[in-house]
This record gives sequence, C-alpha cells and structure tokens, in this order.
Amino acid sequence: MMQYLIDNFNTDAVVFMNIVVEGYFFMIAVLFACWLKPYTARHRAAYSAAGVYYVMQLINNHAETSKTVDRLLGLGMMVFSFMVVWLLDKKRNPVQKAFLIVVFRLISWLTIEIFSEIGLIEGELIENSDWYGYSLEATIIEFYLWNFLQYTLAIVLLYLVIRILQKAYICKEKELSRHELVMLVMPVVTLLLVKPIMSQYYRLWMDGMKNGSISGIIPADPFRILFSICSLVIVIILVTVYQKLMEKQEDDFEVRELNKQINDAHRHIGHIEEIYDRMRGIRHDMGNHLTVIESLAESGKTNELVNYIGELRGCFEELKPSVITGNAVTDIVLSEVKERCEKEGIDFETGFIYPEKFDVNPFDMSIILTNALQNAVEASKSSEKPQISIMSVIKEHFLIINIRNSIAQKVETAEDGIPYSTKMGDGHGYGLKNIRRIAQKYKGDLEIRQEKHDGELFFVLNIMLIG
Repeated sequence: MMQYLIDNFNTDAVVFMNIVVEGYFFMIAVLFACWLKPYTARHRAAYSAAGVYYVMQLINNHAETSKTVDRLLGLGMMVFSFMVVWLLDKKRNPVQKAFLIVVFRLISWLTIEIFSEIGLIEGELIENSDWYGYSLEATIIEFYLWNFLQYTLAIVLLYLVIRILQKAYICKEKELSRHELVMLVMPVVTLLLVKPIMSQYYRLWMDGMKNGSISGIIPADPFRILFSICSLVIVIILVTVYQKLMEKQEDDFEVRELNKQINDAHRHIGHIEEIYDRMRGIRHDMGNHLTVIESLAESGKTNELVNYIGELRGCFEELKPSVITGNAVTDIVLSEVKERCEKEGIDFETGFIYPEKFDVNPFDMSIILTNALQNAVEASKSSEKPQISIMSVIKEHFLIINIRNSIAQKVETAEDGIPYSTKMGDGHGYGLKNIRRIAQKYKGDLEIRQEKHDGELFFVLNIMLIG
C-alpha cells in the first residue's frame, strides 16, 4: 500500500486535494444552510441559498481566472445567495439577511485562515525536523494527514462559532434597521477587507516561487493567527452587545405595551363608571318619570304616554352593552369589538361567558380578549368573507377560550409557534406573547392552528387557563 502511494504520489495527491477541498466546500454550504435556517420562515430558502453558495464556490475554485474575477465571484456568492434567500423567504427581513451573509463570509474565511496559518507553522517545524526528506513514507503520511485535519478542524471551528453566534443572536425574527446594519456591518466589512490583502500577499509569494525569484515556502506569522482569532472574538462580542441592546429595547416595548393595556383597562372602567353614573341619574329621576307617566295616563294622552315611555326605554337601552358576558369589563371589551366589526363589515359571533366561579382576574381577562380580538379584526379584514367568533368552555378546572377568524392566506409562524407580525416598525407582535404570558400565569398555554372549512381559511387560537 505504501509503495503504491509513493509511486503514484504526484497524481494521487492532486486527486486527494480535490476531494478534500470539494468536500470542504460542500460542508461550508451545509453550515451556511444551518446558519440561515433559524432566521427564515421558509427553510427551503436557506437550503436554496446554500446550493447557490456551493455552486459558486466550485466555479471560483475550478475556473482559471484573474484576481479581479475571483473577487467578483466572491462578491457574487454573497449577492446571489442574498437574492435567493430573500425572495424565497417572502422578502422578509432583507437587512438582516444581508448582515447574516456578510458575517458568514467573514467567519468562514477566518476559520480556514487560522488553520492555514497553523499549517505554515507546522510546515516549518516539519521541514526543520531530522526525518523530513529522509523518510519518504513519513512525509507522505504527514501530507495526507495534515491536509485532512486542516479542513476538518476548520469546519469544526466554523460550526462552533455558528452555534455561539446563534445562541447570542436571540432576536431572530426582528428586522434590523439601516442604522443598526451600518453599526454592525462596518466592523465586519473592515475585517473582511483584509482578505484580498492577504490573498494578494500569498499570490505574489507563489508567483515568486514559480519564477524562481523567491526560494522557500510562505513563512508562518503568528500575528496572522492572532488577527484571525481576535476577529472571530470581535464578531461574537459585536453580536452579543447588539442583542443586549435589543433585549433592553424589547423590555421597553413590553412596558409600553403594558402601559397601553393599562390605559385601555382604565378606559373600560371609566366607561363602566359613566354607565353607572347615568343609571344613578335615571334612578334619581325615576320619581319624576313616574309622576309624568301617571299624569299622562290619567289625562288619557295615550300617544304622549307611549312616546315618553319609548324615550325612557331608549335611555335604558343606551346603557345596556350590546354583548352580555356576566362581567362589566368583558361586556365593554366585547361590545367595543362588536361595534368595530359592524363598521368594518365583519361578521362577529360571540358565545363567551365570563367564568364567575373561575379565579381569573378581570384585568387579565381584559388583556387576553383585547389582544386576541384586535389581532382577529386586523387579520380578517383582508379575507373575502371576514368573520370572527369567540366561545368559552369550562371543563372541570379548565377554561378554554376559542377565537376563530378568517384569514386571506396562511400565516408563517416562528419556532415558538407565534406567527410573524405583518406590521412594520418596532413594537409590534407582542399581542400573542402577552396572551401566552398570562395563560402561563394560570398554568395554561396557547394552541394555534390554521385550518380550511368550506374553502375558507381560518386562524384558530385556543387559550387554556387552569383554575
């Protein structure tokens, strides 16, 4: 076996390196898909972008091109990958996807650069050893073993860096703003610009070795290893710091949303107090009303009596909520939703009854209903036959609130099951998260389904609370 390797080393070494390099490119594409996948609603977008990335790597590796064309192909890898993942992912979060692709390009280069530099150090050590050049078998084994290890370890390191970055990059569904992109990308691009400088250095050295103006292999430089390691650390720190800022911003948005819900609750309570004040006023004047009715009856003024009683009944009807649930707060919430649905042309059906014997704070119930029904109204408006229904069922210690609304098209969901918000700007998409938080407060959770019935598509939200 060893004699065969010695006799065919020149041809086999080329074949071996081609296999190793193309295997490395394939694994790079696999890791590229793994890198993009958590940030895409449609995972085939990540796989397709990885396929484009892989093909362009092969073209760049096999085509005999100038350094200018090489750089254009490198740029093309990022541009075409971006276009594919953006278009196939329903054009979601373009700024974030651009950032992800630039970061991957940097970290994939840095990881192989680290082991390439280590390979130069290893080469110098081997060249200066006593057995190098005297033991042909050991030299061949070293060649095969190190080149295999070099690319394998680069893949392992890249995988670890990806895992660290994905763990640090928590807000995966949030789109980056343009100023955030500039803040994050500028350091990354600056580091990436070193790549063509170092490539030019290697190219000039190799050209010198070919024409005989330079003797010896490319010298190792520990500072290039240090640069690559520090660059990886900088990227990790950059993403981590950005996420800390985003977490603080998320907290601010949640506080803002909570304040809005508190204001809504105060408004509902104020509405209830207004109704009670008017009821007290009517009750206070009831003696006068009865006197007028008695006088009209005694005088035989039937028409006036009927009109007066009708006006009095109208006053009571105005005070009565259009939806009766058994609780004043939820009466107001559902009545407001019903009035809005009537204005928007949405068919609204309710069978919700407030669970009197169920230990649920009316304020929590108000938040659940307000968030869920606001989302339902917004989602159903774009459907052909807009409709919303809300029902409640109590089974032993379980309260289940079922909200069902029509939707125009299937909704993409994140890993936690919560649909991606279709609203633009910051501070959106907290409705279902707030509902889940309250459900978990009562040891419950959410169930989200999308189903078809009679050709219509519906979004179904089941909220379970345990009392």
